[in-house]
Amino acid sequence: MLNLSILIVIIGLIYWLLRLRRRGFFKKPPKVSKVVNKISGQEVQVFLDYNTPIEHLAFDGVRFGQQFRYKSLEEIGLPDKCNFRIKPIQYSSDTLFQEELSNETHDHNVFGTISLEEAKLLKKGLLMVKKPDNPLKSSEIISHLFVENAHSKFAEKMEPIINQAIQSTEQNIGVIATKDQPTSADR
Repeated sequence: MLNLSILIVIIGLIYWLLRLRRRGFFKKPPKVSKVVNKISGQEVQVFLDYNTPIEHLAFDGVRFGQQFRYKSLEEIGLPDKCNFRIKPIQYSSDTLFQEELSNETHDHNVFGTISLEEAKLLKKGLLMVKKPDNPLKSSEIISHLFVENAHSKFAEKMEPIINQAIQSTEQNIGVIATKDQPTSADR
């Protein structure tokens, strides 16, 4: 009797396992495909040099496209005679969320091709020089920008440009000051 009940339980388990197998219980679930979202657009790269007007510097690095704030170049409102290039950009969820290092560059400047970090430092330095009533010297601007030593080689390359920008700004202020002074004929 005991053997019969054990046999019935074993047959019941086999029947139950076969039913589960037919329903697909033991099948491997399909592999989940990795979702990759892509963002594409374009970026304005203004030519960065000591004589770039401050009005033009504000537009460097502005991005536009379907997924950005500005949808077209016309919406940005670039000033006339602005020396710039349009560079296509693409991001994916891998580069944004998986912390993969991006190899983006700024190709339109006095140094040729530099990283975006270096371009931001150059732009920030030029903006600091061109601010009205700027009391800082080039060495102070460089030390302010390069608190960390990660870009010390770039700091050495950037110092002559900052010096030229300071001289250019001082010359422009001197020219404006002489124009504003009354001449002997005006008196």
